[in-house]
Order: sequence, then structure tokens, then C-alpha cells
Amino acid sequence: GIVSETSGEGQPLLSDVYYLERALSPYAEIAKGTISALLDNNVSVLLLADVAKIPGADQQRVKEFVAKGGMLIRFAGDRVTNGADDLVPVPLRVGGRYLGSAMAWSAPQHLAPFTATSPFNGLEIPTEVTVTRQVLAEPSSEIDNRAWARLTDGTPLITARAEGQGWIVMFHITASPTWSSLPISGLYVDMLKRLLALSAGTPARDLAGLTS
Repeated sequence: GIVSETSGEGQPLLSDVYYLERALSPYAEIAKGTISALLDNNVSVLLLADVAKIPGADQQRVKEFVAKGGMLIRFAGDRVTNGADDLVPVPLRVGGRYLGSAMAWSAPQHLAPFTATSPFNGLEIPTEVTVTRQVLAEPSSEIDNRAWARLTDGTPLITARAEGQGWIVMFHITASPTWSSLPISGLYVDMLKRLLALSAGTPARDLAGLTS
């Protein structure tokens, strides 16, 4: 599991890095650095916390990394609300959805049960996990197949798409508890463990058949 600190767009919040490290360190060797440095080290998973647009020099390298079997895992944040590049599973709307906004919920949202085809199927969803802000996906015909987790109002929380031999996965929330309490739950760890298994070559359909 890899946490990337990009040099072209400023550093991600230290809290994002902290919560990813805390969740992943028992299960994976973690390296931190620029995208180019990490790819030079032949990592298998690249995590980007609130990196809206991968710098041009790195974007082609990341595309090749995914095409050859790498896993790109991205997390939302304030930068992503202003628009992202095309290395995302589904098109994203500009602007976040959050309590107090024009498209606000009246109360924090809970997670909906995982579908039978989601690699997260079988994981228990704690009732105390709530979401107060997210980056919305633009409505599209692909969303049903690409939404691996949703909120109870039906909006995607985690989306993914296969690209070549690899995967692009998007958490529509921050990697830290800024937008939701998911990163301080055991479910967060379990989700990331399933993604590590996917990056190691376990087919998504097999993960969907697992129980926690």
C-alpha cells in the first residue's frame, strides 16, 4: 500500500496520510514520496489523497502503471471539489455536497448495504459510521456497475473501474475523518484490506463472495 505526496500540487493533509498509514501499515509495506519516485520503486498500489489533477508529466506514467496491473486509489477533498482529471472511475461534479450546502442532507448519511457484486460484500457496516460531505458523481449509465459502496440516499460513496489489467478506485470522501467517520472505523481497514487483495490479483467476484 502506498501513500503518495505529490510535489506538483502541494502536500496532502498530514491527517490524510496518518489515517491511511494507520489503516494499512499492519498489512502492507508503505512508502511515501512523489508519484514519479513511487512509480520508480515499482509499487503495486498508488494512493492519492485529495490530488485533483495529476501533474501532466506524471499522468501518462500513472495510466501505464494502471494498464499494466497497478491499482490507483484516490480520495476526495477540497481540491477535488474544484474538478479532477480523467483518471477517475466516473465523472465527478464540481462542488461538494455537505450539510448546510444547497444540496444538503437534513442529517448525516449512513452507508447502504453492499451489493452482492461489490468486493466489500459481507463486511459489516457499523451503524455509527456517517458521512457529512462527499463529492458527487455525475449521473451516467455506468454508475450501477461502478458503484462499490453507496449511501442510503443512493449516491455513490466508492466507485471503481477496471482499466487494462489494473483498477482505478475513488473514495468520494476524504482519507481522514474530515468528511466522514469511516476512516476511524474498522470498516475502513477492512475495505482497504479487500482492495489490497484485489491489487494482488484476487478477482473482484471472488472478493464479493467472501464474508468478514
